[in-house]
Amino acid sequence: MTWWCSATGIPWTGAWRPYPGVWLVVLALAMSYWRWGRVEPGARGRADWYIGAGVATIWLALDWPLGALAGYLVSAHTGQFILLTLVAAPLLLLGVRPRLTGSSHRVLRFAAHPLPAFAGYNLTLLVTHIPAVVDALMPTQIGSFLIDLAWLAAGVILWWPVTAPANYRRLTPPLQMGYLFIQTIPGIFPAAFLTFSSYPLYQLYELAPRVTAAITPGYDHQLAGLLMKVVGDPLVWVGIAIIFFRWANAERRADLARSRG
Repeated sequence: MTWWCSATGIPWTGAWRPYPGVWLVVLALAMSYWRWGRVEPGARGRADWYIGAGVATIWLALDWPLGALAGYLVSAHTGQFILLTLVAAPLLLLGVRPRLTGSSHRVLRFAAHPLPAFAGYNLTLLVTHIPAVVDALMPTQIGSFLIDLAWLAAGVILWWPVTAPANYRRLTPPLQMGYLFIQTIPGIFPAAFLTFSSYPLYQLYELAPRVTAAITPGYDHQLAGLLMKVVGDPLVWVGIAIIFFRWANAERRADLARSRG
């Protein structure tokens, strides 16, 4: 039974394929939030929107057609990485943050430290882009599921130090911006290898049936590398910009309060 998107080696037809495992994961996330994560309407009204957008992004990344294409094109595989780590993960964290305000958990406080977050995210990024790892895991449904799960977890690790409630945070806004900028540096290595390699790095995608003759394995690899930096990094920059403008507004309000006092 096909329950998760993986590299099957079957010629691409464009026909819709059901992936019940993806549906169950999406439903479980939505039901978990509905059961345990909802907050009072009017108090934290945006939390529901964030969770809904995050769950929808996960569905978009994992289900047909992108999930299926990820078994044929490394560029589609990279698109999944971008959606899971840089879009879905921060949205989910923003949605659950109101439930964590006022609580204090040692594990969450430790995870908000920039050093373990930097190590955890980039280790996952680099390991899951090693050709031997991708070629071994992507042809199996369990292996593909593990990569997707690792990417979502890596996104949570990446964004937690800047989205956690104040009682968990260890970084001031300027340091949060610097932290996010530094997180984009290690990604240069897999992106550069994909973009500038003289031959395809992944045997799986080199030998996969062609979705279209216009997308050769070499072009597919180059596109994946460009997506990682041209699309992925600006998403992180958006996070940096949001932190900056919120910090600037907070400073301006504080200055006004002091001048009136």
